[in-house]
Amino acid sequence: MKSKTNLTILLILITIITMISIGFKIKPIFDNYDDFNPEAVYKIKYTFFFKSDKPNTTIRTYIPKNNLRQTISREKIRNDTTMFFFKKEEQKDNIRAIWNTKNETLSHSIEYEFVFSGKSKKFKIPKNFIREKNKHKEYLTASKNIQSDNLKIADLAIQLRKNTKNDREVIKNVFDYVYKIPSAPIITLTDAITTLEQNIASCNGKSRLFVALLRSLGYPSRIKGGIILENTDKRTSHAWAEVLINEVWVPFDTLNNHFAYLPAKYLEIYHGDKSLITHTKGIQFDYIYQITQENHISFLKMNSEELNALSGFSLWNLVDKKTIPIKSLHLLLLLPIGGLLIAFLRNIVGLKTFGVFLPVLIALSLLHTGFLSGIAVFVGLIIFMGLISYPFDRLGLLYTPKLVISLTIMVAVIFIATSYGLKYDIEWLTKLTFFPIIILTIAAERFSSSTVEDGYLIALHKLLQTIIATTVSYFLLSLSWLPSILILFPEIIVLIIVISVFLGRYIGIRWIEIFRFNPILKLER
Repeated sequence: MKSKTNLTILLILITIITMISIGFKIKPIFDNYDDFNPEAVYKIKYTFFFKSDKPNTTIRTYIPKNNLRQTISREKIRNDTTMFFFKKEEQKDNIRAIWNTKNETLSHSIEYEFVFSGKSKKFKIPKNFIREKNKHKEYLTASKNIQSDNLKIADLAIQLRKNTKNDREVIKNVFDYVYKIPSAPIITLTDAITTLEQNIASCNGKSRLFVALLRSLGYPSRIKGGIILENTDKRTSHAWAEVLINEVWVPFDTLNNHFAYLPAKYLEIYHGDKSLITHTKGIQFDYIYQITQENHISFLKMNSEELNALSGFSLWNLVDKKTIPIKSLHLLLLLPIGGLLIAFLRNIVGLKTFGVFLPVLIALSLLHTGFLSGIAVFVGLIIFMGLISYPFDRLGLLYTPKLVISLTIMVAVIFIATSYGLKYDIEWLTKLTFFPIIILTIAAERFSSSTVEDGYLIALHKLLQTIIATTVSYFLLSLSWLPSILILFPEIIVLIIVISVFLGRYIGIRWIEIFRFNPILKLER
């Protein structure tokens, strides 16, 4: 009795210390809450080098601004004292950064730095659009490089519109046609006609042809310019298109097959068929974009230094120093949470599952494959394992060699399925990587062995309850903010131990048993 009392006191002390440690970090975290919740954060630095023997030299570049899917912060500008800097807002909300110098024969360097926080945006396309031709003439008119009035483009546009039932099908036909044009890293400007005639282009040529075809059909369209952000130095920008659909500009990237979708790492800088950088002719000029991905907590405005300075203990240092791969760290932190949930479902609710951590591992594998496709693969594997186990059972093979054979066959199936998915562009088949498939295979094997030991009826009941537990685990573990909470508050792991101790001492009736014995309980009353 005394040992139980001492354990209770110890658990209470541990809980108090843990809550105090969490309390130190609560206020600064709430003070820095950010409801924007970016998916990606990058530090970008434009660096320009030039030398001029002219009395007046100008460097111009477009710079980004905030919108519904990106925020720009921590802007810094560095240049020598001979340079004069100012910003100019042009028509249609583009912003230009401009540097002037009157000094001759001097070398100069300019740095323009900022932090981009972005998230992906998917648009739903209605079947038919409201089009007001007189209101958006600028985006329906042909231009030097977007020859929407050319007969070749007009004829092709009419052909692509044939047999379509609504506006959405027209846009899809035009998009698919331009996307299928072979792409090449052509650095020179390619107009719409050249793209059509040569049947090869980079992002700018494809975007111009896409816009030209849609303008010819009466859909207001424009070019959008920016940078695809990656953790590297770059010299290339990127162009895609936007179509005005019911007064909303919807993005379409015909190079990377993004239909009405913009990924989180797309930095939007300007719109219109323009050049990102322009400068005085005849000068020696070079440039580079230095891009560095920053680790971040999606719901906080705090940068890495501020997160490291938080009072109390956190695991941010492991993320910041990249000591452990971020996905591996997330996996390790989510396992105890998932285990606690399964313990609750088994001990309190009364579910019977294939082990404790197997439903959690299945749920984690579904995070990679997707829920519906993962469940379909899981059920398919159970059927598959049943089919391939039958001849080996007839041979009287032992469990372990039979599992090795099953896994080996499964590896072969992975290679075949992945190759098929790549060939026919079936995305979910390309996600059948080893970790989720091996987990699902082991689960299928557990079901197979359970049918031998307990019979099909009990095995099916346990399988159904395992799927229920897996589903609940999946929706908990798929919360995007949960790993970040665990990184900021690793003390939660200690609380999991404390809660598990109390769960282990629960000897009351299970919830399922209440329904099971409800008729008897009613009779006793």
